[in-house]
Amino acid sequence: MAVTCSIPRPEPQVLFDKIRDMFSANVLGGAQVIPESNEWYVVANDYAMQEQFYAIADQMWKETNPETACCENLYAMAARNGVYPKPAGYSQGYAKLTGTPGAALPSTIEISTSAGTYVSTGTVPLTLDATGAATIRIRALTAGATGNSNGSVTQGTLVTTAPGIDNLVTICGGMLCGGSEAETCEAFRQRYLKRLQYKPRATSAWIQEKLLEFPCATRVCTREGSCCKCTPECGDCGCKGCGDKLQFYVLFDDSFPCGIPPQSVVDDIQKWFFGEHQGYGEGQVEVGVCGQIYAPKPLYVNIIIDIADCITIAQKEQIIADIEDLFSTICPSQNLTTKQIELIIANIIGANINAGVRFEMVNCDRTCGYLTACGIEVECDYLPCINEVTFTPGPETGGGTC
Repeated sequence: MAVTCSIPRPEPQVLFDKIRDMFSANVLGGAQVIPESNEWYVVANDYAMQEQFYAIADQMWKETNPETACCENLYAMAARNGVYPKPAGYSQGYAKLTGTPGAALPSTIEISTSAGTYVSTGTVPLTLDATGAATIRIRALTAGATGNSNGSVTQGTLVTTAPGIDNLVTICGGMLCGGSEAETCEAFRQRYLKRLQYKPRATSAWIQEKLLEFPCATRVCTREGSCCKCTPECGDCGCKGCGDKLQFYVLFDDSFPCGIPPQSVVDDIQKWFFGEHQGYGEGQVEVGVCGQIYAPKPLYVNIIIDIADCITIAQKEQIIADIEDLFSTICPSQNLTTKQIELIIANIIGANINAGVRFEMVNCDRTCGYLTACGIEVECDYLPCINEVTFTPGPETGGGTC
């Protein structure tokens, strides 16, 4: 005989008839229970009590399931597994300070903006660099989404002045992000259910997803490409030397030029993620996991497009926009080919119109890359960035505007 896990609940009429028949047999000696009689109401009262029991049993059973538990029980259930609702998050961003080269920076810096007051967090340089600048990470004093800004807050002022430091502060990229309201019960329920389905481990995919949680990070790239060096003895090994190291670039396309963070931000990510002492589980990764975060160097590129016909202004604008989208996906140490640009152009103006692409590297010697017949061989730790996109002028030479 099969045993059910939950207590089966009969239909209301079936339950009432069962109680009535039992009362008739056990109390009335088989006599009929007359509707609206005292016996009838005794049966009805017993029926109501059993219905209440079944309702309570059903509710208690539901409270053991994270999909149906009420918020209070859900929080208690998740806490036993070490999962808690997220509190309101603080908006963060990056601010550029300027002033006299070598001027000392206070350990705590407060900045007033139209989005609220922000305070320095993470690593603060001791002094301004030789160019009279320093970039610091800042955090809102008040939690919540109201402190976020998508390019609208570009400047701020120092709340407390410091000798040699300009009062006017630049908010990098105008981006202030990460501020959020406290997690709602239903949002927490969905996150907890996903957590039960998948236990995080320090796989490469998990690491890249976790690194994107750093304030305002937009993408993560594995350090590979030209940074992989095969030895002559290795032969066609596919550069296995890159496979035994956890090395990544974290890029901030909306905050810094070319998405490249300053070294102080890279140091903060390194400490936050791998811990101050690597391998001890002091950061986000498990015990025994070590790695390194790198900041690439920019390789600025001019893109010259030769088109053997005139094209519309809208087509030119679309070509430039699509090229910018392409560069926002290119990882450091990866080669750049003219074919990538030619495919973008053909997709917009058609494959029947001849188009040629040439690259020029700006202020670059062989340490950052070199031109080939197919594009640019990018050296290790360099990231191709757009300097400018130009079209050969006039319909006679191609690239003209109709």
